[in-house]
Amino acid sequence: MTNLTKLGKVVVVDDEPNIVEVIRLYLEHAGYEPFIVYRGNEVMQMIREQAPDIVLLDVMLPDRSGFELCGDIRNDPGPVSQTPIIFLTAKGESIDKLRAFNLGVDDYIVKPFDPNELIARIKAVLRRTQSQIASNTVSSTKNIKTILRIGTLMVDPEQYKVTIEGERVDLTPKEIELLHFLASNPGRVYSREDLLGYVWNFDFSGGTRTVDAHVKNLRKKLGTNPEWAIQTLWGIGYSFEVSRHV
Repeated sequence: MTNLTKLGKVVVVDDEPNIVEVIRLYLEHAGYEPFIVYRGNEVMQMIREQAPDIVLLDVMLPDRSGFELCGDIRNDPGPVSQTPIIFLTAKGESIDKLRAFNLGVDDYIVKPFDPNELIARIKAVLRRTQSQIASNTVSSTKNIKTILRIGTLMVDPEQYKVTIEGERVDLTPKEIELLHFLASNPGRVYSREDLLGYVWNFDFSGGTRTVDAHVKNLRKKLGTNPEWAIQTLWGIGYSFEVSRHV
């Protein structure tokens, strides 16, 4: 067998052998190294062992749902949480897509699919995420990724940790990124489209609803606080407002 150009490692999670074989062949032809997983309970171990560049994740698996697995990946305390994820599923309803993006997936492809489009979408996600990593590396010198302390609120984007009065708040990685971005620019108003571009780094159908859902979740998890608040400007977007007494 000829050596792969090794564009990256791809973990493929699907319980349909015929689909898996097609994906494997196209991945190898495109220069990727596939690792196949048929059951959900084997996914996390495979990801930790192989440190893939991206995961293709089916929703309907025999033992666990892709939604659960996506949550496991995104809530992992280590670098696993930042692994790009593409859902590859027969569930094409808008509510399923919205749930997936709320969990932090990077793309969503509905079966049946064109294998060539799949490869193109993989390349697009990897370009986007690698560009974001490079941008974060450069912007770290500009205090973009510094720890924020606003009154009793602390946001650590490197450790993906948020505390209020020293107590940790359980947020998803994307919720932390959104909170850090807004809190880094207090008083500035951002449209939903702005936030989609700055925080998610891309656009997709129904994306503004995902921004709304993330803001709603942040408010619910953070609670009310006299020192700061995420404000809604109806018809415009959101801003992070800080009390003058902080």
